[in-house]
Amino acid sequence: MVVAGVQEETWPDLRMRGSLLGVDELAEAVYLGPSGAGPPGQAGLSAAADVDAAMLAAKLLAEERRLFYVAATRAKKRLVVTAAGGEDTDQRPSRFLTELAGDAIPVERVAESRHRWLSMPALVADLRRAAADTARPPAVRQAAAAQLARLAAAGVRAAHPRDWYALTELSDAGPIVAPGEAVRLSPSQVESFTRCGLRWLLEAAVGAGQTDVLRHLGTVIHAAAVLAASGATERMVTERIDEIWHHLDFGSAWYSAKQRALAERMVRRFLDWHAANPRELIAVEQALKVRIGQVEITGRVDRLEADDQGRAVVIDLKTGGSAPREDELGRHPQLGVYQLAVLLGAFERFSLAEPGGAELVQVGKAAGVTLRAKVQRQGALAEDPEPGWAKDLVETVAAGMAGPVFEARVNPGCRTCPVASCCPVHPEGEQVTP
Repeated sequence: MVVAGVQEETWPDLRMRGSLLGVDELAEAVYLGPSGAGPPGQAGLSAAADVDAAMLAAKLLAEERRLFYVAATRAKKRLVVTAAGGEDTDQRPSRFLTELAGDAIPVERVAESRHRWLSMPALVADLRRAAADTARPPAVRQAAAAQLARLAAAGVRAAHPRDWYALTELSDAGPIVAPGEAVRLSPSQVESFTRCGLRWLLEAAVGAGQTDVLRHLGTVIHAAAVLAASGATERMVTERIDEIWHHLDFGSAWYSAKQRALAERMVRRFLDWHAANPRELIAVEQALKVRIGQVEITGRVDRLEADDQGRAVVIDLKTGGSAPREDELGRHPQLGVYQLAVLLGAFERFSLAEPGGAELVQVGKAAGVTLRAKVQRQGALAEDPEPGWAKDLVETVAAGMAGPVFEARVNPGCRTCPVASCCPVHPEGEQVTP
C-alpha cells in the first residue's frame, strides 16, 4: 500500500507490502473454537493459549493501525492512498484502506492485467516497454520515446538507452576461471549449480542467499549437534542455546519466540536420532580438501561416521523446510560428491578410504509434523550401477562453473529464490534478456 502526502504532483513511493507487522497472518492462525478447541482435525490449543494469542494479535493490530495513522497524518495538502492486489492474490489491500475511506469516500477499483506502482523506476520501465514494443501504434511509441528523452535530459536513471540492459557491450566475455587454473567447488555448490547455474553465479558473485534468520537458526542447530556429539546432555544443550539466543536478531520478540520453539523441536529430533544411531562417530565439522585433475573439492562435513564394515558414512544435517524426493536420493549431487571425496582420500587420516553411503538427516520442517528426524539415505557408490556418476558430475559442473555462460533452469527452488528478479525464466525477472 502507498501512503503519500502530496504537496505538488509528485507521489513518493512509500509502499508497505502486505501487513506491516504480519498481523494478518497471525490473526488468521488464531482459531477460537468451543472450549479452546483448535481447527477441526488438529490438536486444539488450550483456552489460555487461545486467549494469549488473541491478545497478542489485537495488540499488534492496534500498533499497526497507529503506525498507519502516523503515516496518514503527515500529509499537508492532499493524501493519496493506493494499494495493489486482490483477494485471490498474494498481495492484498490492507484492511486500513476501507477503514480510512469510511462511507464518505469512494474507493476506486481499477482492474488491470498487472500492477503499476507510483514510482519513477516503474514509470521509466513502462515507457521503455512501450517504446520498444513493435506491436504498439507508432504514435504511442513516439510519445514514450519523447518522454524518455525528457527524463534522460533531467538525469533520471535508466532513461537513456546507453544504460539499457542488452544494449551495452559486455565488460568481459571470457570465462571466470582462466585456462589451467584450478576450479574450486564444494559439495553444496555442486548441488546448487546442478539446480540452476544462474542462481549459483549470483549467489557466489554478490552473496545473494539465505536471510540472516535462516542462517542464525541453522548455525544454532549445528552448534547444538556438535555439543551433543561431545557428550553434552539435553539440558546443557538447551542452556547453551539460551545463552546465545539473545545475541541473535530475529526482527521482533514474537518471531524470536517462534523461532526458539522451532529450534527446540529441531534439537529434540536430532538428540533422539543421535541416541539411536548405531554407527561409530569419527568426527564432527570435519574439513575436507581433495583434488581430481583441475578440480579442487573443498568443504566441511557435519558428521563423519564409520559403519560396521569400516566404511565411511557422511551425515549432512538439514534444518530447512524442503527435502529431495526419495527417487532423487540415488543421484543426489551433494551426497555423491561427499562419497567421491571419501574415495579420493579426504579422510585417510581416519583410516577411512571406502564410502559406505551418505545420509541427509532432516530435523527442520521437512521432517514433517512428528518429533522424529527424517533420514534420507544414498547407497554406497560401489553399489550403484554406474559408480562413476559422481566423478562425471563433478567434472561437468566444474566445466560449467568456469563459464562464461550460465543457464537459468526452472526448479522447485524457484519459489523461494533470492535472485528471482534477475532471472529471465521467473515471472519477477522476465524483463531480463536471456
